[in-house]
Amino acid sequence: MSLKKRFLLPIFLFAASGLLFVIGKWIPSTLPCVSYYQLTTSQAENDISCTGRVERTGSSTVYTNQTGITADVMVSPGDKVEKGQVLAEVQTLPDDIEKSEAVAVYAALLNEESSAGRLENKQLIAPVSGTVSSVTLSPDQIVQSGSPAVVISDGNGIQLRLSVSESQISDIRVGQAVEITGVGFSPSVYHGSVIEIAEEATVSVVGTSQATVVEVLVSVEDPGDNLKPGFSAQARIITEQADHALVAPYESVGADEDGTEYVFLYRDGKAVRSDIKTGVEYDSGFEILAGASEGDILLSHPEQWEDGERVRLGEREDAV
Repeated sequence: MSLKKRFLLPIFLFAASGLLFVIGKWIPSTLPCVSYYQLTTSQAENDISCTGRVERTGSSTVYTNQTGITADVMVSPGDKVEKGQVLAEVQTLPDDIEKSEAVAVYAALLNEESSAGRLENKQLIAPVSGTVSSVTLSPDQIVQSGSPAVVISDGNGIQLRLSVSESQISDIRVGQAVEITGVGFSPSVYHGSVIEIAEEATVSVVGTSQATVVEVLVSVEDPGDNLKPGFSAQARIITEQADHALVAPYESVGADEDGTEYVFLYRDGKAVRSDIKTGVEYDSGFEILAGASEGDILLSHPEQWEDGERVRLGEREDAV
């Protein structure tokens, strides 16, 4: 071998190895970068949030029995009342009177214009003796038939009375756990459970809007001195809960047109499709019953990938 060849050969080998190194670094960088989630078992739950008021146990609710306008309210939260006592007076209207017309009729009454036969004064009477825990009426307020007006308590315990939307009530069951928070007793958090669900729905009127709701009673465990009757409260009712569920986030699960659900697993640098079977749908995602195991890496947005496609992992998604 000539001296020239002996000199050039090391240079050529060095250049070739450098080129291979650059290519090796460059090729992975051209692969699609995908965010991912690693499957782990965790506590999963579904919940419903609603609002209500703190009251004493043994409470009775007085409802309006006809659409009308509140003429007078004689009681306030904290007042002691006797059975048969007048709580409020409502100028009631015939059922065929529209809400907009009710305002005009009442205005005519105030102006002493002719309104004979259109309005009738009705009294709301206390059905039991006790303490007024809440009042939802105010003077000159339009009220709907069947709306809760006054709550009277004759016990010493503490409970929570909630208004649950008709669209959510089917998920509520007696015995479900409840987490209770509120501005009046912040930062304390209390716990309780659903003890009673009303058999009938009522109409709740707030301002110019109305909603059909069902009353739910919640017991309160170990109520503190700062949890006072009459306080407003927020409740988080746990409707479903699992302590060791394998849950895949929604963005990691795909579905074919025939309903077959699937995920893409990361295997040796490739996206590998795996058909799955799901169970309960939680707020955080789908429960995985088959097709993936704890520790598997799931690729986000499975509709973007082909089975066997080479990919590289990007940002890891945190559990919801």
